[in-house]
Amino acid sequence: MFTKSWASLALLLIVQTIGLGLFAKGFFPYKTNLSGFASPDDVPPLPEHGNATPKPSFDRLVFMLIDALRSDFVFGESSEMKFVQSLITNRHAIPFTALATAPTVTLPRIKALTTGTVPNFLDAILNIAESDTSTSLAYQDNWLVQFKNSANKSISFFGDDTWIKLFPGIFDRIDGTTSFFVSDTVEVDLNVTRNVIPQLARNDWDVLIFHYLGLDHVGHLAGPCSPLMTPKQQEMDKVVKVIYDTITEQDKERKRLNTNAKPTLFILGGDHGMNEAGNHGGSSAGEITTALVFMSSEYGLFKAVPPTFTIPHNVPYFQYYRVVNQVDLVPTLSYLFGIPIPKNSLGQMLLDVLSDHDVFDQLRALQLNAHQIAGILTSNWVSFNRLPDATVETTLDSNLHCAREENDRDILQCLYKVAYYYHALA
Repeated sequence: MFTKSWASLALLLIVQTIGLGLFAKGFFPYKTNLSGFASPDDVPPLPEHGNATPKPSFDRLVFMLIDALRSDFVFGESSEMKFVQSLITNRHAIPFTALATAPTVTLPRIKALTTGTVPNFLDAILNIAESDTSTSLAYQDNWLVQFKNSANKSISFFGDDTWIKLFPGIFDRIDGTTSFFVSDTVEVDLNVTRNVIPQLARNDWDVLIFHYLGLDHVGHLAGPCSPLMTPKQQEMDKVVKVIYDTITEQDKERKRLNTNAKPTLFILGGDHGMNEAGNHGGSSAGEITTALVFMSSEYGLFKAVPPTFTIPHNVPYFQYYRVVNQVDLVPTLSYLFGIPIPKNSLGQMLLDVLSDHDVFDQLRALQLNAHQIAGILTSNWVSFNRLPDATVETTLDSNLHCAREENDRDILQCLYKVAYYYHALA
């Protein structure tokens, strides 16, 4: 009897261990990442067999990230970010609702916004380990490294020191703040804002990144309906106005001195949203919906109004304008600055931002995006060919039979070949 009990316990232990292993594999899935960094030499050939790298549309970038900037905090009727709304109304800004994926905490969302990859729940655990250095993105392809290495641009950062741990040695100037004193809603932002005007006034900057934490802290203290939320939104809106007005005047002067100078791109976004209790980390509608706004002195009279402006709002689900994924920022930003798309990015090009570009530029952007994602497919399916020999006969035959292929790999290869051929005809 005693032996039988021990045998039963041993069997239960084995079953429990197997179950735990299966759970861990599903909850912390292993992802194969391509090593190294994308190079300008990796771009696919043009239809006429040239190998031209994309020309940048902008010279400088200001990236302002407001922690927990839920979409309605910018786009909703009760929003106090009136200046941003006025830019959108006058078509000087292009708005999106950008969806984050769980876990909706800062560190994995920064990873997604810079590498274009989808982080997992292990990153949420590392988000709490303030002294952890294993999360560094120093050896993972991202747009900061591409700005530094491919475009030779200076990058300075001010705000949440998570960035400093993620990107060691990448910033030319830094001033970090800690994100774990959630009772502080004032000084944590003033310590960022004090750098805005002095940094913009310098003539040696290319990329400025500001990460504000105060709005997130307001949410944690008293939720999105806190009486502190209105003045905090007004404060952030004033910072946006200062940045926008300054770079607009600077762009005019730069253009006067050098007719070849290109404008400055200003991006406002959030890393995640918050639920009605002011918390985040999960996948409720409020937690995954963030505001994403592209602004520039170049955006004024659109020859073709971006479709995002005409899409109806779905207010209960915090969805305003076109709904995109956060990772879509990565290939779009890369194309706008003429740098390679990070190797592991899963993002899709935001054509609304390219609505004033000619059709050839838009096709080229899509080709570069497809070629880069095909590289990921090739790493998983060795037989996948991202430079297929697409002749008239094989393409017409493929176009008729793609849906009949037996597995996802063959379907994707077939569709990719068809797209590759028709792009060459454009």
